[in-house]
Amino acid sequence: MIRMAWVAAWVLGMAIAANAAPIQLQRGVGVHEWLNWSPVEDDGSYRWPPYRSEEEWRAGHRPLADWPGGDAFARIRSMGFDFVRLSVDPGPLLASEGAKRQQALDILAAAVERVTSAGLKVVFDLHGVTQVPAYSMEMIYDGADSEGVASYREMVVAVATMLARVGADKVALEPYNEPAYYPCDSSGSDDWQRIMADTVRDIRAVSSELTIVATGACGGSIAGLVNL
Repeated sequence: MIRMAWVAAWVLGMAIAANAAPIQLQRGVGVHEWLNWSPVEDDGSYRWPPYRSEEEWRAGHRPLADWPGGDAFARIRSMGFDFVRLSVDPGPLLASEGAKRQQALDILAAAVERVTSAGLKVVFDLHGVTQVPAYSMEMIYDGADSEGVASYREMVVAVATMLARVGADKVALEPYNEPAYYPCDSSGSDDWQRIMADTVRDIRAVSSELTIVATGACGGSIAGLVNL
């Protein structure tokens, strides 16, 4: 069901962006720990520069010497997969601005290009987590007109700009993961529809070609999707 909802959301994103030709995605795998849960210091702030290196990520669960030789992403491509859904902690981007944010964006651009250089496309999933509460998904739950949503949308624009430079033929942007706007029937508000529509417009102002993965409310469920 989750897979079906995600695919349906991707299709809906294409309908919203009717002027853009979507990238073709057929068989994908998820990479969920490399760039998510960006390491934090003892005081609860993000370690800087943020995010794990590829080696740090791979060594997190088994010694590097125990990994098969060769290029891991090239091996994924050789197995017949054509894209990676790369989940990314937006927290360091939300916690920074100016040159510091650009440093974080440069790290993410290099990671995306690391994957695409192996012949894989990337679905760049901004995947909020709770380890630094100020920058968790809670920041977008005070309604479409809240300061938290404005800050998040501004960050999405920066990410879209970075991804457009990588190449709209190689990447797609999923700006929200499983938004917890409830309920999804007529008793609910129109906040999520407004947030998603405004975010799509923001991204389209950056690029008319970047593929957008649109997500419904109620945790990205089918019920939320059909209301978009």
